[in-house]
Formats: sequence, structure tokens, C-alpha cells
Amino acid sequence: MANPMNAPTSDDKLWAGLSYAGLACCMVPTIVIFFLKKEEAAFIKFNALQAMGLWLSALAIAVVFYILGHIPVLGFLIGIAHLVISLGILGYWIFLMIQAFMGKEARIPILANVIDQKFMG
Repeated sequence: MANPMNAPTSDDKLWAGLSYAGLACCMVPTIVIFFLKKEEAAFIKFNALQAMGLWLSALAIAVVFYILGHIPVLGFLIGIAHLVISLGILGYWIFLMIQAFMGKEARIPILANVIDQKFMG
């Protein structure tokens, strides 16, 4: 069992990185990792929760853009904005996954604070 005060072990880094990689499979592996490993290391728990939050945020953004994309005339511009934002989220997701595999703490500004307050207590 890893101590939350210590640097993450190589096993912790692997599971934290895989929690982000699990988003490619519709979040199911991330949920499984969270429930199996949340008691072992705070690093794994935090990254799995942040990965789930990122996925849910991206889903909400996609739904909003889908709805707004049906507005006549503006739909094309909204579609372009959706593409740009989606590519940004994809890039950030890859960045977060790499950081987790390296054992570095990368935090999504607002989401990380919510996770700290509600789940990491």
C-alpha cells in the first residue's frame, strides 16, 4: 500500500495512467480501476476521479454543441467551434495521461478542487 505522502510507486503510475487510457473505452475501465485501487493510493484515486470528471465534462460539452449545432445558419460555426474544443480536450487528455504515467500531478483547475473537497478528504 502506498503512502499518500510519498511519491507514487511505478505501480501507482501505471494504474493512474491506465485510468486515463480507460476513457477510450467509454469510461468502464476507469470506473473499474477506481473501485479496485482507490484504497491503495491517493494518486490512483485522484487521477481516476479526474479522468471520470474530464470524460463527463467532455460529454456535457458534446451534448450542448450537438443541440446548438441544429440552429440554422449558426450550426456550421458551432460545428467548427465544437471541433476545435474537442481537439483541445483530446490534447489535454493525452497530456494528463502522460503526466500520470510519469507520476506527476497534473490538475484540471476547477475539477481538481472539487475532487479534493468532496472525495479526497
